[in-house]
Amino acid sequence: MEPIEVQVEGRTERKKKETRQRIIKVAMDLFQRQGFNDTTMEQIAEEADVARKTLYNHFPVKEAIVDEYVRSISKESTQEVFETLQNLPDTRSRLVETLDKVYEWVEINPEIIGISLGYRLKNMYQGQEYSSGGSQSLIAEIIRLGQQAGEIRQDIQAKLLVKQLDILRGTVVMDWLNDSSKLELRKEMAKLVDLFLDGAMVREGSQK
Repeated sequence: MEPIEVQVEGRTERKKKETRQRIIKVAMDLFQRQGFNDTTMEQIAEEADVARKTLYNHFPVKEAIVDEYVRSISKESTQEVFETLQNLPDTRSRLVETLDKVYEWVEINPEIIGISLGYRLKNMYQGQEYSSGGSQSLIAEIIRLGQQAGEIRQDIQAKLLVKQLDILRGTVVMDWLNDSSKLELRKEMAKLVDLFLDGAMVREGSQK
């Protein structure tokens, strides 16, 4: 498995990153204390000690802040899984381990997940380019390893397989958000892996 590259940041970029992280921290604290709907962008700017123009340059709406926070958590979760993947025997175990780790956090944060997912779907509907997060990158790596090992079909691009799995898990999450009492999210994700692999795995007589 290829190591993750570390890029050296310049002073200006570092300051922008620090400002962005401060905005996210302040906003998430406000959302937790007084609720998402009762928190304004103006209040976030004031609490974070930044100009409103600066805030809007980083995040056009509150939902974008939540989405960025969710992406950062996803990257942290998948980074923890990354180093263990090579010790797992096959594609299925790697996918199950990754999704279980990601959705362990999702299960206890349904409100912000709903906000983030709604924001992403709105952007996709408006034709904006979709930015992949940590879990997508890791799933792409797992599928690439599976193709190299001869477990996953090579006549379908890894990028397309990742997108198909994204659609499947997004559908499960939406159902869970609508009524979490009807299913256990992480167990459903394990079932989803089997459903996905049923079409993606190499079988005798199939085209590789």
